Amino acid sequence: MKRYIFYTSIILTAALSSCEKLLDIPPETSITQQTYFKNQQDFEQAIAGIYAPLQPIYNTAWELSELRSDNGYFIYNTANRGGKATEDLATFTVETNNLSLQNFWQNNYLIISRANLVLANIDGVEFDQTAKGRLKGQALFLRALAYFNLVRHFGGVPIFTQPADSYQGAFKNRSTADEVYKLIVDDVKASIGLLPNRSVEKSVGRVTSGAAQTLLADVHMTLKQWAEAEAALRPVLQMQYSLVPSYADVFRPSNKANAELIFQVNYVEATAQPQFSTFPYSFLPNLGNISLITGVTPATTAGGGFNIPTPELLQSYESTTLDKRYAATIGTYTGASPLPGVVYSNTPYAKKYLHPHQVPGQTNVNWPVYRYGEVLLMLAECLNEQNKQGEALTHLNAVRQRAGLTSFTGSSQAALRTAVLRERRVELAFENKRWWDLIRSGQAVSVMTAFGASVKANPGRYYYAPGVAPLPNAFTVTNNSLIYPIPVTEIIINPSLVQNPGY
Repeated sequence: MKRYIFYTSIILTAALSSCEKLLDIPPETSITQQTYFKNQQDFEQAIAGIYAPLQPIYNTAWELSELRSDNGYFIYNTANRGGKATEDLATFTVETNNLSLQNFWQNNYLIISRANLVLANIDGVEFDQTAKGRLKGQALFLRALAYFNLVRHFGGVPIFTQPADSYQGAFKNRSTADEVYKLIVDDVKASIGLLPNRSVEKSVGRVTSGAAQTLLADVHMTLKQWAEAEAALRPVLQMQYSLVPSYADVFRPSNKANAELIFQVNYVEATAQPQFSTFPYSFLPNLGNISLITGVTPATTAGGGFNIPTPELLQSYESTTLDKRYAATIGTYTGASPLPGVVYSNTPYAKKYLHPHQVPGQTNVNWPVYRYGEVLLMLAECLNEQNKQGEALTHLNAVRQRAGLTSFTGSSQAALRTAVLRERRVELAFENKRWWDLIRSGQAVSVMTAFGASVKANPGRYYYAPGVAPLPNAFTVTNNSLIYPIPVTEIIINPSLVQNPGY
């Protein structure tokens, strides 16, 4: 029987709490909150458990964001339709039983459940206050990040800030999106003063005050609160972050601690537990011998054929030779194809995350959630929206100059708005930013409707075999498409959840 991770966790918590009301002495043969949380080390282990679901989340989060946009598409495989559920996310034909949505929902709520357990118990145990504050800060940040993931993808969701103390307490109605955003802002603000800065926190993938400031700015930008976002970003400029001279070096596994990365999900290959990253393989063409691209032996059949760069993305680069980001981001493959009717002739693929590794299908490439290059572009956007074009240009052009491009000189708000959005598209390609940029700029429906029309008019240009095309109902993009359906499995468990319109 399918187990539902989040509800299992909070129902277990409720059961443990009920047991504690019946017995004054916790059972010696079982673990409860009372018996587990005894010292700092116990909470450090619990914090590691909060981070753990980030790995499965970001191995597949691209399915719900970058693939949803006009940056990435897929190679249609007529011989194997096992990837249809992922394709549905790209063609706006998603169904309520989509497993990617279900896993995303459950893993984010698993973070929330684990964070709530830490926050509910940590003040009851005595140990060093500075260390305790840092642990609380991490729990608050990660809970906020999980709710940010959920509210952007699904709209208003049930809010849990305490472990459930009863079976009924495990099931709640949906809160409004505004209520969720308020909780996120409160959590992030509370975390900032507790978290260390980059110079103190040396562990790759751990949260710092810079990460919290950037998340806070991201939330305010989503809500179009430009002045508040600017205020959140200003302190990041004073921290020990900077642009790495070589764009390609930002993403190298051998350079995980570089000065540009503000928050990243850490992966490790060849471990007993599945802590490795798989997304680089998802972005490669389907091949009978994927080592022709990766160089990693033994030869295996792999490659997902997803997030294949679209013609529109390729055309958005000002120069494929001068812009150093192009060669670092885009690879091409020419050779035999195992897919019926598909020809690989300079077929592009996202190579941004493809770096040397040892085990086929497993890499230790990290996912960059936030980095300094994005902070500069975030600040440029916030300033421009407040008619502060002069400083906005400074930050925009710092990113362009690192890429090898000349400075942008347009001075009008409209021209600079277009320039920043275009720069974000190429600078942050395949970092799960484009879909949210389209929504924030109010262009998602129009851009994706036009994109869908182009795919239908010329399927071969978008990696379909001759005679194959999207279904007639594909790319029916409306305002309802800006969020996903609540996974039907969650509604079955909790009938008080109300489905989103249009699904």
